[in-house]
Amino acid sequence: MRLILPTLIFGLLAFAGCAEEERLFHEVKHPREILKAAEVNQYLKIVNELPHKQLPPLPPLFSQVPRWDADRELSVQGLVNEERKRSGRQWLSESVLVELKADRWLQKVLENNDLSTEQFLGLAETICTAAARTRFPEVDELRRTVHHGQAEISDLQQREEVFSALPPEDQYEVLRQAAWLARVDRAQDLLAVPDENVALLERHWDVIEPFLPQEVKQDPLADIVDVLQEFGIPFEELPGTGSDADLVWSPDEGDAIVGHSARSKAIEINEVSY
Repeated sequence: MRLILPTLIFGLLAFAGCAEEERLFHEVKHPREILKAAEVNQYLKIVNELPHKQLPPLPPLFSQVPRWDADRELSVQGLVNEERKRSGRQWLSESVLVELKADRWLQKVLENNDLSTEQFLGLAETICTAAARTRFPEVDELRRTVHHGQAEISDLQQREEVFSALPPEDQYEVLRQAAWLARVDRAQDLLAVPDENVALLERHWDVIEPFLPQEVKQDPLADIVDVLQEFGIPFEELPGTGSDADLVWSPDEGDAIVGHSARSKAIEINEVSY
């Protein structure tokens, strides 16, 4: 792949017209804007010159599930509003820009390509968001996620109880419901990607895929699992309920059974046979 990359890059440029001879960027690219083949080519060229031929370390591209401390004194409503204000373009945050502008290797490559750090991150974000969108050939699932999630979030925004005053089981339920903030945010980001960007990346996926972070090469919603919906009960130890690590067991106890049941063995054999 590395040996044939230059040929494939020029193949991309073949249908880009003379755009490569012009300055491609005057502003910071946004994932809602249509990508040009020459822009994708420039991204590939830059990343190919970076260490390990990968993007520099970056925070997650998509919004993360809220993790509120049990002692937060804000209301549930206030925490939801705080979380929604926090969501945004993480790759263009001030902390990321400061770190990348101190990366001499990256800055040298960008200087040679006549790009600012902000312009490169905007381009990378646009390409990576489009790459994640290829996981959804049909957008109905994304629309259903937004519709359902907005109702869940609306319920949370009506709750004025202070989060720290809630019993542990209620805090757990609030956090489970608050995961919809991340689901909706991710789904909306994906729905905003132009179909043209998805089609462009799909046509040249074999060339582009090695230069993408792992995060965008899989379903962006798959890591947000609703434990109650998937398993029926929350497999999580709440504060004050004790821990499995505190359990004491001795093989000398009369009720102790060591080994596997016949049913367990049958399941194991069936799994191996597949």
